[in-house]
Amino acid sequence: MPKKVIVIGSGPGGYPAALRLRELGAEVTIVEAWDFGGTCLNRGCIPSKAFLDTGHRAHAFEGLRKLLKDGSGVNFSPAMLDWEKIKGRRAEVVTKLRGSLEKLFQAKKIEVIRGKAAFSGPGAITITGPQGEIKMTFDAAILAAGTRPSFPPPFRDFYVELTDSDRVFDLPLLPKSILIVGGGVIGLEFACFFNAVGVETGVIELLPDILAGEDPQVTRAVRSSFEKRGVKFHLGKKTAGVEISEDFKTVELEDGTKLLAEEIFVGAGRAADLTGMGLETIGLAWDRRGVKADAGMRTSVPGVFAVGDVNGISLLAHSASRQGEIAAENIMGADRAFDAGIVPRCVYAWPEVGSVGLNKAQAEAGGFTVKTARAFHLGIGRAVASDETEGFAQLVFNAADETLLGAQRVGGPATELIHVLALAVKLKLRRGDLREMIYAHPTMAEAIHEALYK
Repeated sequence: MPKKVIVIGSGPGGYPAALRLRELGAEVTIVEAWDFGGTCLNRGCIPSKAFLDTGHRAHAFEGLRKLLKDGSGVNFSPAMLDWEKIKGRRAEVVTKLRGSLEKLFQAKKIEVIRGKAAFSGPGAITITGPQGEIKMTFDAAILAAGTRPSFPPPFRDFYVELTDSDRVFDLPLLPKSILIVGGGVIGLEFACFFNAVGVETGVIELLPDILAGEDPQVTRAVRSSFEKRGVKFHLGKKTAGVEISEDFKTVELEDGTKLLAEEIFVGAGRAADLTGMGLETIGLAWDRRGVKADAGMRTSVPGVFAVGDVNGISLLAHSASRQGEIAAENIMGADRAFDAGIVPRCVYAWPEVGSVGLNKAQAEAGGFTVKTARAFHLGIGRAVASDETEGFAQLVFNAADETLLGAQRVGGPATELIHVLALAVKLKLRRGDLREMIYAHPTMAEAIHEALYK
């Protein structure tokens, strides 16, 4: 008799888990309280990239302007963009992908129940939704409920008046000015978009620099590029207070500086919210970081697994997908483990950032003697020809045996190119192995080849 598995959440952790379980012969039910695809599809990765694509097109036009004939009369400016059309395009993208996902569930014979799931005891769950209350039993359950935007003080007192990565897509008007709270990936991507569409943009970050945990060479390159385009950074600054008036929203920093903008976007991370899911009834503890799970996605309760943002291991959609597959395989008798060391970390602004494994400081902290090698795009033919000279490729080697420990790419299609380096880190390839590859010319990938000879 096939195992009965309930998957709570249809986001990038839940739906790959359900698909893999079906492949392995399980009977699968997905419970979704909101929209198919979870935060990633509806309020995160996909809609934000639709916005960024619009911004990038506006940015690219500025580069094209210098190639136009004199007196051509083309007078494009960001002010000509239509906010309603920008939002409409985002909605079309989301609707199309959500429909494809629903059809996939149907094709794979995965039962979908709309409603809020709550554990009612060991091996039992209650679903409350439009159809009333449904009680079900299961052999195993996968918790893939995701997270919500975090509002640290003093911003949490003004939740309704401010916006975040969930609600920004529905702003009635494009603001003339915006303050982004948080210099991480979410904050920088939206700062990049708003700046590109003509919004006066500032970024407030509590830490001394943006992109915490990334290599200083990376953060310096990204920050410099943003500043050249007019984004203002307020780094190492704690917020002392927030004021809301009819015309402006004000952030007061601890040094007394007051920053005014029409809108404040809070992008200070995400937090788990598992209230009402009955975790206490099965003895499963959680906090704002989520539910603790091991590398096999097992929680402290036998038969209950936690994947994606809700376990706090790696708050990335692609990490969630792999974790979902691992949980599914382990439920069906395998013994798989998630390797956080090979997860690509991406920033989809421009310049793009892709990194994997250890940077220099992390490797040295881990006890390695390190050699780094770097090649700048200024010396790469494809980069110069494409006017993509911002950026570089950086490789981090173990000096003892020249094994690749990590890599960072900035500029060009960095989020695409990082995967070959992620594979190299996973396979523990050495400098000599990477030199034996043939890199097509002219390509942005040649920066890797150039770095190998530094």
